[in-house]
Amino acid sequence: MEISPLLNDFQLRWRSWIAVFAPQLVLIELQDDSLKGQSHSASRPGPVTIDTPLPPETCKAGMPLELEALGDLIGDLLVRDNLINAYVLASLPPEASLWRVVEWPSADPVPQDPLAALRKLDPPLNLPYSLADACLDVQPLPGHPKRLLLAATPRTVVEAWEQVFELAGAQLDRLAPAQSCLLAGLAPELTFLAASELVAVVAPGEESSRLLLLRGNVPVFEKVLPSEPDAMAAEFDRCVAFYRRQDPSCDGLKVFLSRPWDNAELLVPPGRPTPVEAFHGDYGSLVLQGLASPLVAA
Repeated sequence: MEISPLLNDFQLRWRSWIAVFAPQLVLIELQDDSLKGQSHSASRPGPVTIDTPLPPETCKAGMPLELEALGDLIGDLLVRDNLINAYVLASLPPEASLWRVVEWPSADPVPQDPLAALRKLDPPLNLPYSLADACLDVQPLPGHPKRLLLAATPRTVVEAWEQVFELAGAQLDRLAPAQSCLLAGLAPELTFLAASELVAVVAPGEESSRLLLLRGNVPVFEKVLPSEPDAMAAEFDRCVAFYRRQDPSCDGLKVFLSRPWDNAELLVPPGRPTPVEAFHGDYGSLVLQGLASPLVAA
């Protein structure tokens, strides 16, 4: 993802070199209401040691409001876990970024630097801010050579989170959109799906939950769901039915969870398999797994 001048090119090159040859990393998933994190070294995740709720109004719609308090908390947690010298890979709260699937308009292949090309082209994306005022992340969609997943985040939000990590005394190496991390973590599950397959990814949360629908591996629909289990299941069913009416040619339904949830059976009809927890090994969530993936570029 693009970053502000607070982290200069020299720092990024130096930290990337250190991360390759002497990696001590920590993965942190930022949410409006919580923090989740774990160490990561030698391509293996450590135990989830950070799983901390945040007081209301600490962070709202992806924007940190209590910067000093958040910085102190993150710094204290890193010191506690002996990770204060680790390089931090963090995912933005999902509310911080908006995503769009971009179909490259030219008959030519997608350029080597699609970010610069998109900024120059400045296509109408129906965002509430201009591309000039946003940090952008662009990821290719496997199997679709002309399609890109674009995640846009206001620069003010990115710079605020950079300030939080600076106040924490942490060494921020990567700040990535949650959407890019989610798809990177889910990539192994999507590799062999038919393009017509409907996929639902549910991210359960304490205050609200999120639903992402994909057709094959292409995002097509996103919605905030209630967190009360029965209400979530009812709204989930309505969203799936709504999308099927818009796209009756989609087939089946595969349901994945972004993290463990005790009420998974509510999301599938009786007699069907329960949703798959799509993360692997000891990752605390699908976003943390994707954050560690080489598919999410620094």
